[in-house]
Amino acid sequence: MANTFTKTRLYPPSAIGEILKIARERARQEEQRTKRYMAKELGITVDRLTKIENGTAQAPFEIAVQWCQILSDYTALNKIKHIFGMALPPADPWLLESVADQLNNFIRQAQGAIEATKCLLDMSSQRRRNSTFSEHDKQRILELSEEILDVQQSSECVISSLKMNWNLDTDALFKNWIREALSDQVIIPSVTEFDKIRKEQYFEERSERMKH
Repeated sequence: MANTFTKTRLYPPSAIGEILKIARERARQEEQRTKRYMAKELGITVDRLTKIENGTAQAPFEIAVQWCQILSDYTALNKIKHIFGMALPPADPWLLESVADQLNNFIRQAQGAIEATKCLLDMSSQRRRNSTFSEHDKQRILELSEEILDVQQSSECVISSLKMNWNLDTDALFKNWIREALSDQVIIPSVTEFDKIRKEQYFEERSERMKH
C-alpha cells in the first residue's frame, strides 16, 4: 500500500462535533436520533449536547466514545479514536458488507506482512551492533513496517464485518482475549504492575547513562 498522505491524523479535532452529530442523525433507531434521548443516555443536558455538536463545547474522550457506543456506530467510534491518536482511520463501511471479501483481504495482507517480517529479520541478522542506518535502510524499514501495519487495519475490518453481518459478540471476544493475554503474561495486569515496570526501566536507563 503506497503512502501518499503526509499528516498523521486524517480528521482534525474540530470535526468531533460534526462526527457525533452525523452519528446521531443517522442512527438506525428513530428514538436515538433525538437530542433529548442522547442527552439522557449520556447524562448531560440538551444544551451541552447541542454545543458539542456545534463545536462550541469540547467533547471529552469518554463522552465521545460513549456517544458512539450508544448508537452502535463503530465507524464514528474509530474516527473519534483516530482523532485522539488511538487508531487508524476507519475503513469505508460499504467495504465491510462482505465477510468473505474481508477474510480474503486479511489473508493477502497477512501474507504481505509475513514477507515484510522476513525482510526485517534478515536486516536484523546482518546489522552490526550500534551501527547506524542509511537513509535507504530507513526508507526500507518504513515501507516494510507499513506492510505489517496493514494487518492491524485489515484485522479490525474482519472483526467489524463479523460483528455487522454475523452478530459477533465483540464484548465476549475482548474479554476472552484479555483473559488469555493475562494468562500468557503478555499484557500489564494492573496500574501497580505498570508502575513497577516503569521504575525498573528508569533505573536501567539511568545505569546505562552512568556507564557512558
